Amino acid sequence: STAPRTQRAAHVSDTMASPLSVERCFGELRGAVAGAGLPSVDCLKFGVSKGLSTGIVAGAVMVKLPQIQRILAKRSVEGLRFQMFAAEVISGTVGIAYCTAQGMALAAYAEIFFILAQNLVILTLMGIYAKNKNGLADLAPAGMAYAALAGMLLTGMVPRSYLEVAYNCTTLVLVYGRAPQIAANFAAKSTGELSFMTQVMMSAGSVARIFTTVQEGGSPSMIGSYALSSSMNCVILAQMFMYSGGGGGGAKSSAKRTKRM
Repeated sequence: STAPRTQRAAHVSDTMASPLSVERCFGELRGAVAGAGLPSVDCLKFGVSKGLSTGIVAGAVMVKLPQIQRILAKRSVEGLRFQMFAAEVISGTVGIAYCTAQGMALAAYAEIFFILAQNLVILTLMGIYAKNKNGLADLAPAGMAYAALAGMLLTGMVPRSYLEVAYNCTTLVLVYGRAPQIAANFAAKSTGELSFMTQVMMSAGSVARIFTTVQEGGSPSMIGSYALSSSMNCVILAQMFMYSGGGGGGAKSSAKRTKRM
């Protein structure tokens, strides 16, 4: 019985010497099940990162749906700032173009596609339910400008060096988009029609994405962008708890709606 254990240990040792990959870590896991020792720390981190990435992408499919449902149910976009969702659309489009040009694994940024599509739906709803009856017409020029920008970015017309600069600028775009929302929440002591569940998922996902980006070998600009996005998401979530007694989209009002259902 000693010989098979020795052979298993030698196999695990050879596996641990190979480059980090799904195959290597799966081999280490099989070795652990067979009693040849625990997987390496690198493989544990690798597994956690892949698991989180899968969870983030799965969550992104529905992360904005509570917000969309809330707008449709209330037929109102009160308290929602156009700049925040427009900034997320622009930064998401640049992010997809940049990550594609960098040759990053799709799992490292796949959620951006889903969030981008849902943000475009929200912006359309903001035009429909705007107090100004010409809301959609007013959005048309911005929509055409965005279509032209997206076409240039996603078809490789923009050089990689310029994409790097554009991606670094998305940090400022995020600040421009979310700072007015945070300021408006503070001034009104309410988060309006912002969805509590959407904000919880956005905050949790952005925190987890910092870890996965580090594990996937993301650039410092990517890590910094996710860190800033995470911090601002958490500020808005904190405001929901702070202003939950003032109506709007706070945590308490969300819990009351759930209880009534």
